[in-house]
Amino acid sequence: MSLSDSQVRAYKATDKRQKQSCGDSLFLVVEPISKGGGKSFVGRTRFPPGRGNPVVDVRIGVYGKGPGKWSLKEARDEWDLIRAWSKENARDPRDRKRDKQKAFIQQTTSPSLEQACESYLSEWTSCSEQGKREYRNLLWNQVLPAFGHKTPVEFLSWDHQHPGGKTGRELMTDYLSKVRAKAPTSARKQQMVLKGVFENAIRKGWMKRDQNPAVSITSPKDKASHKTQGHPYPLWEQLPEVFAVFDRNEPNGQVSTRGALLMTFLTGLRVGAVSAMRWEEVDSERDLLLVPASRMKTWDEGEKNHLVPLTGPIKDLLTEMEAVNGATEFVFASPRTDTRHINPSSITQHIKNLGFGSDFVGHGIRKTVLTYGQRELGFSSQIIQLQIGHQVKDKIRGIYDKHDFLDERRKFMEAWSDALLEQGMKFSNL
Repeated sequence: MSLSDSQVRAYKATDKRQKQSCGDSLFLVVEPISKGGGKSFVGRTRFPPGRGNPVVDVRIGVYGKGPGKWSLKEARDEWDLIRAWSKENARDPRDRKRDKQKAFIQQTTSPSLEQACESYLSEWTSCSEQGKREYRNLLWNQVLPAFGHKTPVEFLSWDHQHPGGKTGRELMTDYLSKVRAKAPTSARKQQMVLKGVFENAIRKGWMKRDQNPAVSITSPKDKASHKTQGHPYPLWEQLPEVFAVFDRNEPNGQVSTRGALLMTFLTGLRVGAVSAMRWEEVDSERDLLLVPASRMKTWDEGEKNHLVPLTGPIKDLLTEMEAVNGATEFVFASPRTDTRHINPSSITQHIKNLGFGSDFVGHGIRKTVLTYGQRELGFSSQIIQLQIGHQVKDKIRGIYDKHDFLDERRKFMEAWSDALLEQGMKFSNL
């Protein structure tokens, strides 16, 4: 039986070296009391892959909190990354850590984040002296203490991976989200200045091109593997803060627009399909939402309806909207006239009004559903793409493979709805 985090924390050293499974070929190693009783994580796998080949131990790191130490979750995530890297590159899994150590030695000779900030401010000729003083205070009093004055600027590159698997982009997004929750104006100023700091570092060759972590675009890796999914999207770790800001509704967003944004998160449909939703499309007997092919962007006219299983949270949202728009034709009726639905662009506009305009757009939520439905919930890409209305690109397969996997899609939708509630989504403050 694998250990939990509390069990790892409570595990006691003895006079012998101990090794206990944490699941999935990851082990907790506890040194004997005579050697200090330290705890660390080690992964075990065969390399080259295959029965009969030698088993290699891959050291993850020391258990604990703080710089250079690993929690159980971080160790598990790192072990997953190591095995994926080994399989993808057909290399000994121990080589990944060696490569990172070599890169660290090379990069620690590169300019620090503080030096990058100094360089940018000294060369920012279009800014007034008063403006420079303001932005210097933001950088030195808030940004540098958060990321470290001596941190090599290269370590904050978009794709640079830190212990636990987070990239520079994810660390930057987490930081700006926390600032935005308390001081939206300061967050916008900090992001604007940081974009300039990193662009200046790129021009000087201190960071690679297309690696600015303070811009909200698809990373180079995403561009290569998801060429049609270039819209900025909210990260999983960002959602609690997004829903908290949404719930406060400081810009006083209109009920139909706010409900449509939540429906976009719940269903992964395009904003055009959500905004024009009609009450007649809600099939309560079959627990389905029937979306006409005419509102499915890549579908041909006359195709059968796209089916969206009605989960408990979706029904709760529909109940809230019925109290407001139940007498109209549309679920998300326009506040100006009940004979029309809201403009699809109002969903993204509300995202901007909430202060997340530089982080994601309405259409990008589809990528959040596809990415984290796989990563966090373990569902297959095929099931999720079917559910959010992606057409089968292989025309021959599209002709012959007519199975809609509705049972599997319903399970996904229920799990996805529950996960959004755990991340902080509410309907009581529309």
